[in-house]
Amino acid sequence: MVSVEKIKVKRNTYYKLSHPIRKGNKITHKSRYIGKKLPSKERLEQLKKEFLREMLEGKYKYLSSKDINSIENKRLSYNAEIRKLSHIEKEKQMKEFIIRFTYDSSKLSGVPVTLRQTSLILKEGIMPKDIKSLRTARELENHENGILAITKYKGRLDINFIKKLHLTLFAGVDDTIAGKTRYELKRDVKLAATPYVPPKWHELKKELDNFFKWHRSENRRLHPVESAALVHLKLISLQPFVDGNSRLSRLLMNWVLWKKNYPLIDIPIGDLENYYNALDKYQIEKDEKPFVNYIKKKYLDM
Repeated sequence: MVSVEKIKVKRNTYYKLSHPIRKGNKITHKSRYIGKKLPSKERLEQLKKEFLREMLEGKYKYLSSKDINSIENKRLSYNAEIRKLSHIEKEKQMKEFIIRFTYDSSKLSGVPVTLRQTSLILKEGIMPKDIKSLRTARELENHENGILAITKYKGRLDINFIKKLHLTLFAGVDDTIAGKTRYELKRDVKLAATPYVPPKWHELKKELDNFFKWHRSENRRLHPVESAALVHLKLISLQPFVDGNSRLSRLLMNWVLWKKNYPLIDIPIGDLENYYNALDKYQIEKDEKPFVNYIKKKYLDM
């Protein structure tokens, strides 16, 4: 994040832009002097953008400087709009996102529900007459609780967090698997319509340990949008639970973004084929970039 600092040199006051850079366990700062007087607000914002673009040039794994510029502009405009809203307006906007995200994520996971039914259950507290299964309503309510949980969690990404989140999704839906990994249950899974085979249950613990180690070592080197996409991609490919892995992975993607004050991403049910094609590129061809590009596009198209 670029900040403005005021310094004094021999009774003279100067202003400079500063940006933190992590090198190993140490944080240094890159700076640029901008003069004895602060420029206008518009000019200062332009200088910040130019300075940030230079700092980020070639820094990230898959995103270009042009990508970063577009992503950061989106974040800045989004946060500026949010600041204009009253508390009630913010709650209303969040509720609307929760309904749409819950509907899309649930449909992507095969839950038989409509957008109207989702809205009636989550917004009005009404059980639609055409929903025959209480399980469906509980799955939607649990997903909403999952979204609220990621906005409150301040810890790190580890096995306890994902088990707790999975328990939230499946409490009262299927308590035999809620919060329990496949290696605890000693169960394998098969995925429909793909040749990809997830790790066997006896391989899973080691694979998850490697996933968490990867996140701890690489997270600070990745842009938040890259990190969100790769957390989603790698975890859904491991299939740590018997059911609910795709919903869990999309929640964790948005947890990464929420922590860094980036807009949350929804993957619409109408884009299912493109979503699966991007997943296949990694799961079958071991190519991460198509999925990162897919999530980048979803972010920018919101």
